[in-house]
Amino acid sequence: MKKEQIIHDMCMTYRHDYGLRKDPNEPPWTAGMTEEDAKMLYKTMESIYTNDIEPFIDELNDLREGRRVQVPQSKEHAALMYKLAQMYFEDNEK
Repeated sequence: MKKEQIIHDMCMTYRHDYGLRKDPNEPPWTAGMTEEDAKMLYKTMESIYTNDIEPFIDELNDLREGRRVQVPQSKEHAALMYKLAQMYFEDNEK
C-alpha cells in the first residue's frame, strides 16, 4: 500500500466525511469538509505517518530485505531463530 493511500485512509478513519467537500458558507452541521479543512487534516495525518508509522515500515522492509538483522530477545527466541535457520539451510541444500 502506498503512503498516499495510507494517509487518505487515516483521514477517512478520523473523519468519515473527509471524502465529501462542502462550500465554506454551508452551516457547520452539514456533512463534509471544506477544501481547506481537508488539506489541513491531510497534512496532520501526513505528519503522523512520517514521524510515527514510516520508521516502522522502513524497519520492517530492512528486515525483510536483509539489510538489518533481528537480535534475539531471549534464549527461547534465539532457539527458535536457530531452528528456523536450520530449516532454511536444509531447504537450500536440496
